Amino acid sequence: MGEYCEKDFRSLQRCAEMNNIRIFKFLVILYSLLLIASSFVYYYREDIYIRPESYFYLLTLAVGVTFAQIIFFGRNSRSEVKFLIFVEVLLVALSFTLTQQALYKTVLGRDPWFHWILVEEIVKRGSIPPYEQIPIPYVRMPNFHLVIASGIVLTNLSYKWAQVLFAGFPTLILLMLVAFLYSKKLFDDQVGLVSILLVAISDNVLDMVGKNIVPNTLGVALAFLIFYLIYFREYHNLMIKFLSVLVAIALAFMHTVSLTFLIWQIFVISILSLILKDKSAKFYLAHFAFLIVSALFVWGIYSGFYLKSLVIIFKQLFIYGFDIERYEAKLPTTFLDAVIARSGMVLYFAIAGIITFYLLVKTLKRRAFGIKLSTLSSILATISILAGAVSFLTPALSGIAHRFWYYGEVLSSAFVGSVLANLYERKKVIIVFNLIFICALSMLMFKANVANDDNPLVPYYSQRTGWHDSEIEAGKFVISKQGNIPIASDWDYSWNLRYLKTSLMASGALKDINRVTPKTFEEVKNCNCLFVFRKDLLENRLFYLGGRWTQTPHLPLSTLNLVIKELSENEGIIYNNNNILIMHLV
Repeated sequence: MGEYCEKDFRSLQRCAEMNNIRIFKFLVILYSLLLIASSFVYYYREDIYIRPESYFYLLTLAVGVTFAQIIFFGRNSRSEVKFLIFVEVLLVALSFTLTQQALYKTVLGRDPWFHWILVEEIVKRGSIPPYEQIPIPYVRMPNFHLVIASGIVLTNLSYKWAQVLFAGFPTLILLMLVAFLYSKKLFDDQVGLVSILLVAISDNVLDMVGKNIVPNTLGVALAFLIFYLIYFREYHNLMIKFLSVLVAIALAFMHTVSLTFLIWQIFVISILSLILKDKSAKFYLAHFAFLIVSALFVWGIYSGFYLKSLVIIFKQLFIYGFDIERYEAKLPTTFLDAVIARSGMVLYFAIAGIITFYLLVKTLKRRAFGIKLSTLSSILATISILAGAVSFLTPALSGIAHRFWYYGEVLSSAFVGSVLANLYERKKVIIVFNLIFICALSMLMFKANVANDDNPLVPYYSQRTGWHDSEIEAGKFVISKQGNIPIASDWDYSWNLRYLKTSLMASGALKDINRVTPKTFEEVKNCNCLFVFRKDLLENRLFYLGGRWTQTPHLPLSTLNLVIKELSENEGIIYNNNNILIMHLV
């Protein structure tokens, strides 16, 4: 009888396993069909410069299917299952990135324009150009640019695609790998899989690895890697010491803010190790001292730029502090519009803040049973970075607030993931709620203005940074025909013409454009210049007039045709390709 029951139990177990395999295969097929369908929708889109809404819905459903796989099959699953889920998550992020990049022939974002010129010069010369010829501070911190330049030499790709292939994609993979290992150490495998999904759909991550690819892109990933090595690996291991020091040196010559994040994290664990009398305290302190010395050498002596900037930032921080009224005054829209445009991040950070604070209180209450240094330091480091998310309200830090958002989304993925992964054991209604929540969060992240250049949630909150083909051709026309009459346009276009000119002329030095910077259309009327109207941008998106330090945001002009008609009554139109209008205004 006992033998029969045992056989019956084994057969039932095998049936359950076979049933699980069939369900998992079905979900894999469903995911594949959704991803293929999104590709077809993208390929047959009506507007060549805008991804349709249905593309984002299909991508969101694919995220929901992957989340279901993690919830039902992620815990204690085989390595093959984990790898397949990792690939599915990666493909979602790559789809979002590649489809957006393929819309335009130019780089996206603001900063990548001057990174493009520096890399081009490195490739042409075979060496780093002097600051006198390419006045960009990164000539003294060129590691990011050397990575992309090496990729261009090996593959002969353009900078636009080399930055994606050799900086964006590797960063995304590194972030996902470390997020999985980090979350697994803090919680378990299933939380690790949810955390990589959260990393891959986070709006600021999608921005930094697929749109605005800059040194901070790779810098945060390296800081996160060192953070994991020091917190969760055996720091007495000589190989770990060597690797963490080597990567830290590479980071020091790459990006200041990323290195600052790392210094802060090591400072947190050093102080806590002293308070808790951890045996590794001296190693953490030694690494902290090494990072400080490295930063001072690179920022103050070798580069000669960034230490002064850091002092100025701290000075402004103490003088101005928080200034909410000043932030609201600079907003081109209402504060509510700003919140809606970033609603995915706001929701994400709200959950992260609540859970990390809860875990902090819970951990401190258990001090009688011993506090685990790695857990407490991880919680405190994450809370401090999340607190930095409000840095946009300080005049001193508003320019780098998005760096906090980027790293905040990465660090807090483990804690948000722990909530989503562990609620599935409750009632079925909770499972359904979780699926709906992750789909809604995905949609908000995919449509967030910071990540989405072509079809954002609030179009009038952010400018489009990619150039249409007609805008590129008009730019070439302006560069080739410009005489003594200055050029004017919206700020992003007129400023980036200098980088386009530098690339076209290939002179080995940064070439400027003779331009003026009117801040309003009243000033445009009397600018005595050739004004370039980007009609599609001015009618549909936020745009800026003015100069580098006098940028003035303007909401989309529904009356643009009337403005042009009024201006053209006594002026000459010298170029018109339906989207671009160049007018001589005196």
